[in-house]
Amino acid sequence: MSEFTLLHLLLCLIFFKIGYVAATWLRYPAAKQKQATLVNDQERKVVPLPESPVTPDSTAVKAVAAEDLSDVVDEVRDLAKGMRTDVQAHSQSVEQINHDLVSMTNMSDPDAVTRVISRLMEANRHLDSRLNVAEARLQEQSQLLRSHRVEARTDALTGLPNRRVFDEEISRLFSENRDSKRPASLIMIDIDHFKTFNDRNGHQAGDYCLQKVGEVIRSAVKGVGGIAMRYGGEEFAVLLPATELFDAKLTARRINSHIERLPLEFEGRPLKVTASLGIAEIVRDSEPAEWLGRADRALYASKRRGRNRACWHDGKTCHEVAHRKSDPAAETSEESSALGRRDAFMLDVNRRLALFHRKRQPLAMILASVDSVDGQPLETHHDSKKIQSAVLQVFQAILRDMDHICQMGDNQFGAMLPSATGEEASTVAERARQAIGRLELQTTTDTIKLTISCGVSQALEGDDAKHMVARCEAGLKHAQDKGGNSVYLVRNECDWEAPRRMTREAVIAS
Repeated sequence: MSEFTLLHLLLCLIFFKIGYVAATWLRYPAAKQKQATLVNDQERKVVPLPESPVTPDSTAVKAVAAEDLSDVVDEVRDLAKGMRTDVQAHSQSVEQINHDLVSMTNMSDPDAVTRVISRLMEANRHLDSRLNVAEARLQEQSQLLRSHRVEARTDALTGLPNRRVFDEEISRLFSENRDSKRPASLIMIDIDHFKTFNDRNGHQAGDYCLQKVGEVIRSAVKGVGGIAMRYGGEEFAVLLPATELFDAKLTARRINSHIERLPLEFEGRPLKVTASLGIAEIVRDSEPAEWLGRADRALYASKRRGRNRACWHDGKTCHEVAHRKSDPAAETSEESSALGRRDAFMLDVNRRLALFHRKRQPLAMILASVDSVDGQPLETHHDSKKIQSAVLQVFQAILRDMDHICQMGDNQFGAMLPSATGEEASTVAERARQAIGRLELQTTTDTIKLTISCGVSQALEGDDAKHMVARCEAGLKHAQDKGGNSVYLVRNECDWEAPRRMTREAVIAS
């Protein structure tokens, strides 16, 4: 009886594995993709897919994938059939051995008993060997199924997640917002005049363009935790979890600018593309299709207004996101274009502080000024604007995409670093100070060396923008009073009069 108990246990394990593989396969086709009419015909136009060579989304490739899956299923089915045959053969063999043991009249013959036991051991060894082979083949087929699942969720041309992943993620974020009220934003991106680009430059150039644009979008949203996906044809989508509209607009403007400046070259020919973008934050939508519909309306508002721009939808109508200025010193946010640069920066700081007070996300700030040049204040130098532009470019190269840098006034630069502590911001400021110190800037008259002073602070309980800036100004003034070319950190109210020096003192060899 013990042999039969062990046998039954093995049978259970075998068919449990078969059931697991079968269940994995049955779950393979994702939930039915939800199709909905998002906007009326006047606002939602059908964007023709580029007439490109066969792509991973084509019917032919899908047919190959379906055939591969069919082969996997047939293999598992044959494997299950073979295992069932092996188990039945083993069961019959054990029954026969048991029958021989029962029918043995001369139990005093040790050789006969030994032969029967040897037959039983051999039968078990044979079954064990077959089980090992079957398990290895099951593992192989399971791996194939996992590979097919990954391929079915990835656009092979761009390497981005595909429309299936988009449908799953937008539904997940929508449910998350409904349960916890966490914000989330969506950006739809469409390459401008892509059919004309394809007709003029060829389909291979079109595929190359899609690949490069996909890389640019992925890179632009990586720092803010965005998920870049290929929506279909020349259209891409970006989902931004835990991101409010203001940050989504900054991200869209960055994507727009990066695509516009994308250095495309195909077969020795320089090419250029632009994109139109539509942005929407989850508000009181009743279903994901409404959220997507608002982003779509914003996208087509961008197209109607001339393309190569971004628009956002406030729940009622569309508004344009201001273009990024060619002069980085003149950059301001779209809501505050009529305000001074300092006021625009302060407005952004207050929004970030609201997140800090609500979610306790760290926030740090840097204020920097160029020290005197050739013994005279920067403001009186004949190349003052060129010097300040060079300093801004250094900061922009060092800061992350999610950071906000602007010129707050003549010879005063402000940088806001979300998710950074005061010490981390001080490290960034010190890196900028060292980089600027290595510059040899050619002016209209000679070559000059620059140094900067920095004041750093971090968000504190009960802070507002003015108070946080005031602490940074105190650190900046302390650095200037100590001779400049240094970084000082005001960590809390106790450090106001005696901030901590973050730049190492120079060591003079004796």
